Amino acid sequence: MDSRHLTTLRAVVATFAPSDARLDRVTQYAAEAIDGLSPGRAAELRQLLDLLALPMRGSEKIRAATLRALANSPLANLRSGYQALKRLSLFLAYAESDDRNPNPTWDRIGYPGPRDDRAFDDAMLPLEIARDGAIVHADVVVIGSGAGGGVAASAFARAGKRVIVLEAGAAFSAREFRQREIDMSALYLDAGLTSSKDLGVAILAGATLGGGTTVNWCTSFRLAERIAAEWEAGSGIVGLAAELAPHYAELEAELELAPANTHNASNAVILEGARALGLHGDVMPRNASPDCGDGCGYCGLGCAYGKKKSTPRWFLPDVPAAGGEIYANARVARIALSGSRAHNVTVEQTVAPGDVRTFTLVAETYVVSGGTLRTPGILARSGVRHPALGKRLFLHPVSACVSEFDRHIDPWSGPMQSAYSDAFNYRTGNYGSKIEAAPVHPGLAALSLPWTGRDEHAAALMGARNNATLIAVTRDRDPGSIDLDDEAQIRYTVSPHDGEHLLAGLVGMFDLAFAAGATRISTLHTKPIVIERTDWNATARAAFAEQIARIGIASNRQTFFSAHQMGTASMGVDPMTSVVDPSGRVWGYENLLVADASIFPQASGVNPMLTIMAMVRRVVAQHGAVTTARESARA
Repeated sequence: MDSRHLTTLRAVVATFAPSDARLDRVTQYAAEAIDGLSPGRAAELRQLLDLLALPMRGSEKIRAATLRALANSPLANLRSGYQALKRLSLFLAYAESDDRNPNPTWDRIGYPGPRDDRAFDDAMLPLEIARDGAIVHADVVVIGSGAGGGVAASAFARAGKRVIVLEAGAAFSAREFRQREIDMSALYLDAGLTSSKDLGVAILAGATLGGGTTVNWCTSFRLAERIAAEWEAGSGIVGLAAELAPHYAELEAELELAPANTHNASNAVILEGARALGLHGDVMPRNASPDCGDGCGYCGLGCAYGKKKSTPRWFLPDVPAAGGEIYANARVARIALSGSRAHNVTVEQTVAPGDVRTFTLVAETYVVSGGTLRTPGILARSGVRHPALGKRLFLHPVSACVSEFDRHIDPWSGPMQSAYSDAFNYRTGNYGSKIEAAPVHPGLAALSLPWTGRDEHAAALMGARNNATLIAVTRDRDPGSIDLDDEAQIRYTVSPHDGEHLLAGLVGMFDLAFAAGATRISTLHTKPIVIERTDWNATARAAFAEQIARIGIASNRQTFFSAHQMGTASMGVDPMTSVVDPSGRVWGYENLLVADASIFPQASGVNPMLTIMAMVRRVVAQHGAVTTARESARA
């Protein structure tokens, strides 16, 4: 980024960020983040900085008015640009820190920062460094290491196969999970900046060894029977639900899924509200030790205590134990395809800045598990041509509300996502919103909260300790798509059908939180809607529902999120409409499989991790892998 853009960016940051933020550090981090984006996205933000160059030379009043005008512009592109700069500036203002210099905003908002009890010593999995130009032979190559790739690699290794695992992201030991948002953004795709092309949906996707299993919030649901039946009808795969059942049972036993021993204050809001209203509320199974502890709440930044049963901890150790190898920072350039077979994989491994080594893998079977957002690009670069590739992208769009209480909630503390409610689910057939709670650290809180001015936003963060954030995870019927070029732009807008359920979930969250004792609740609209508990009644509820319906779901009128990505290489019986056949093979190729959430024919309606694992075990069982559970769990 040149000095002209840097000057404008600093003025933007100074307008958004609180007075106690370290502007030079935030600006430098922001510049590095923009430079690290794909060329197309980086160019768009630089163009916006050019547009803002003149007004950003003005007074704070002029600068703030300019940014507010962008936020409320009738032009979608300007609203998108505003959101990009707002989210980046405010996240970094509250997230940046290092061991010697805690963030100066933390004391003001009561955030404790990293804990001092991270004593767990977990040996790093053995990782391989490629020799430039090498040719490496294996039985199975697995591209990706998350819920799909990690489980597939384990199953083949336990069948006695020599397995090579390729992970495009970096690998971290438990001791390297430093519980700082700024550092641990490295665990996420695009350092946490992934979004739909118009920025209408902010997307969190794991991009490290273990993928989403390293950073997710441990929720481990089965696919509901009624949705499994819908999958069967849509894909044409008769008996799919019955085939998945034993894999679910084995995974549940192997991972020792269980509810948390305690609920933190955010999750208790769901249970207390549901009980007060006589609505559904329940505890959820989790792939973490039940005794995670009242204090821990940093799981989205990687588990520093060895309590989470991620694939690096639970499945990937099977690979080196069987003579296989794991490569991190290893991007697949292409899979060589000829006739009906895959023949080799070209890999580029970044060993150090400026040291990129290219090597080749040769195997009998190739498994693509790069995830919903990256598997289509890998296949397309390799020459797979299919009209459905990259299509049918489902995101489970999420709306949220911030509920203020007259007591400390400490939303960054305690086992995350331990309770849920289906009271507002299944509103139209199998479509609706599942209510869950979100763990919120300062950076995430800052980028999510509406901004109307620097001081107003800083004041809102002052109440963070007393805030619970509930989320409505909405099963989407109407999909988007992802581009197949290197930009991999995500084209997704919430449809009217899905938006109706998303907004109904938002109203439902107000019901639950007020019933649990919230004193005030606000939405994440650009112009937030704030309602006091004393004003909430049937008339106010109806008026609120009408108001948010009138505002609608146009991109960047309020903040939507996604942590679940599904589809883009869907499975089915029809080679014209599905990318892979019922056994997971890419149509037309004998030894090329896909094993991740991209094969989902429709949205799951639940947090997808366990279903990814079950679907993958079903796939690889048909190709010589061992899928029965171990007799004893890993220590």
